[in-house]
Amino acid sequence: MSAPIEDVTSLPGQKVTDQDGSTIGEIKEIYALDGDGEPMWVTLEASFGLGDKRTKFIPLARLKDEDGALRVPYSKNHIENTPEIDASDGISPECDRQLRDHFGIDRADQELRADNNSYATLVPEGEGTPQRVEDVDKLESPDADKRTDETRERLEDPGSSEIRKVSAQDVTGEGGSSSKDESEESGDGERSSKDESEESGGSESSSKDEDD
Repeated sequence: MSAPIEDVTSLPGQKVTDQDGSTIGEIKEIYALDGDGEPMWVTLEASFGLGDKRTKFIPLARLKDEDGALRVPYSKNHIENTPEIDASDGISPECDRQLRDHFGIDRADQELRADNNSYATLVPEGEGTPQRVEDVDKLESPDADKRTDETRERLEDPGSSEIRKVSAQDVTGEGGSSSKDESEESGDGERSSKDESEESGGSESSSKDEDD
């Protein structure tokens, strides 16, 4: 079962796996707006082969907890191809945009970020430059539940549906009566047509007698 991250302060040091369950690397740092605001990115010390270790940024809004394991919905190859950026002075707007495009943030997840309870909602709405968090323990974990009160009420009480018990006898009885009535109406119609025909025939005979 997938769930959003509930405690961002526990992330450093945890392993992250790809969509297939293969280990990618270990979380090292967290980047939040202006260094102490809403968390946005985490750095991952990832291994892509013997002696090939690189630091990659992944968005908090794509990190999920699956039965106690951290996972991203991407292949290891996608993480390997994440743009390399210099974040020594924070993540610039240009680099932030490159990372967002690579992970489909803003353009592929808008419908998931409102009125929803999902890891995809963890995209900061405020403005600021993402910077490395000096004291992770002071970070406040964002709430992934963005559902409206109306949605919560609908989920808690979907409404009761009235169930009417109908027996086979009821169905066949109603159907039989209907069919019988229709049959009787049809019979009446036939008799009426027959009577009209006989009357028409009688009129023709009367006219013939008068001519004679």
